[in-house]
Amino acid sequence: MLIASCEIKLYLPGAATLKDKRNIIKSLLQKSRNKFDFSAAEVDAQDYIQTAVIGVAVVGNDYNYLQSRMDKYLNFIESFPEFSVTNYEVTIS
Repeated sequence: MLIASCEIKLYLPGAATLKDKRNIIKSLLQKSRNKFDFSAAEVDAQDYIQTAVIGVAVVGNDYNYLQSRMDKYLNFIESFPEFSVTNYEVTIS
Protein backbone atom coordinates (compact mmCIF):
# COMPACT_ATOMS: atom_id res chain seq x y z
CA MET A 1 0.00 0.00 0.00
CA LEU A 2 1.23 3.47 -0.91
CA ILE A 3 0.03 6.80 0.44
CA ALA A 4 0.22 9.96 -1.66
CA SER A 5 -0.08 13.23 0.18
CA CYS A 6 0.28 16.80 -0.90
CA GLU A 7 0.59 20.00 1.09
CA ILE A 8 -0.44 23.03 -0.95
CA LYS A 9 0.10 26.66 0.05
CA LEU A 10 -2.35 29.12 -1.44
CA TYR A 11 -2.52 32.90 -1.73
CA LEU A 12 -6.06 34.31 -1.70
CA PRO A 13 -5.83 37.96 -2.84
CA GLY A 14 -9.61 38.47 -2.91
CA ALA A 15 -10.24 37.39 0.68
CA ALA A 16 -10.90 40.43 2.87
CA THR A 17 -12.09 38.54 5.95
CA LEU A 18 -11.68 35.11 7.48
CA LYS A 19 -15.27 34.41 6.44
CA ASP A 20 -14.35 35.07 2.79
CA LYS A 21 -11.35 32.78 3.12
CA ARG A 22 -13.36 29.99 4.76
CA ASN A 23 -15.98 30.12 2.01
CA ILE A 24 -13.32 29.79 -0.70
CA ILE A 25 -11.50 26.97 1.10
CA LYS A 26 -14.72 25.12 1.98
CA SER A 27 -15.75 25.17 -1.68
CA LEU A 28 -12.31 23.97 -2.81
CA LEU A 29 -12.23 21.12 -0.30
CA GLN A 30 -15.72 19.95 -1.26
CA LYS A 31 -14.85 19.99 -4.97
CA SER A 32 -11.64 18.09 -4.19
CA ARG A 33 -13.56 15.38 -2.38
CA ASN A 34 -16.25 15.13 -5.05
CA LYS A 35 -14.08 15.16 -8.16
CA PHE A 36 -11.01 13.25 -6.95
CA ASP A 37 -12.28 11.28 -3.93
CA PHE A 38 -9.32 12.61 -1.90
CA SER A 39 -9.26 13.24 1.81
CA ALA A 40 -8.75 16.99 2.09
CA ALA A 41 -8.52 19.55 4.89
CA GLU A 42 -7.10 22.95 5.75
CA VAL A 43 -4.03 22.04 7.80
CA ASP A 44 -2.29 25.33 8.67
CA ALA A 45 -2.55 29.14 8.59
CA GLN A 46 -6.19 29.11 9.66
CA ASP A 47 -5.91 32.57 11.24
CA TYR A 48 -4.30 34.29 8.25
CA ILE A 49 -6.77 35.92 5.88
CA GLN A 50 -4.97 35.67 2.54
CA THR A 51 -2.96 32.51 3.15
CA ALA A 52 -4.18 28.92 3.30
CA VAL A 53 -2.47 25.56 3.55
CA ILE A 54 -4.43 22.51 2.51
CA GLY A 55 -3.50 18.88 2.69
CA VAL A 56 -4.83 16.09 0.51
CA ALA A 57 -4.20 12.37 0.65
CA VAL A 58 -5.10 9.23 -1.27
CA VAL A 59 -4.06 5.59 -1.02
CA GLY A 60 -3.25 3.14 -3.79
CA ASN A 61 -0.89 0.40 -4.83
CA ASP A 62 0.80 1.91 -7.92
CA TYR A 63 3.34 4.72 -7.62
CA ASN A 64 2.84 6.00 -11.19
CA TYR A 65 -0.94 6.02 -10.80
CA LEU A 66 -0.71 8.04 -7.59
CA GLN A 67 1.75 10.48 -9.16
CA SER A 68 -0.60 10.94 -12.10
CA ARG A 69 -3.56 11.59 -9.76
CA MET A 70 -1.57 14.22 -7.86
CA ASP A 71 -0.47 15.90 -11.11
CA LYS A 72 -4.09 16.06 -12.29
CA TYR A 73 -5.16 17.44 -8.93
CA LEU A 74 -2.52 20.17 -9.02
CA ASN A 75 -3.68 21.15 -12.52
CA PHE A 76 -7.24 21.27 -11.18
CA ILE A 77 -6.20 23.50 -8.25
CA GLU A 78 -4.30 25.88 -10.53
CA SER A 79 -7.43 26.42 -12.65
CA PHE A 80 -9.24 28.36 -9.90
CA PRO A 81 -9.17 32.16 -10.30
CA GLU A 82 -9.88 32.86 -6.59
CA PHE A 83 -6.37 31.93 -5.46
CA SER A 84 -2.91 31.05 -6.67
CA VAL A 85 -0.63 28.20 -5.64
CA THR A 86 2.53 29.57 -4.03
CA ASN A 87 4.13 26.25 -3.12
CA TYR A 88 3.36 22.54 -2.92
CA GLU A 89 5.03 19.33 -1.86
CA VAL A 90 3.98 15.86 -2.99
CA THR A 91 5.07 12.81 -0.99
CA ILE A 92 4.42 9.21 -2.00
CA SER A 93 5.49 6.51 0.39
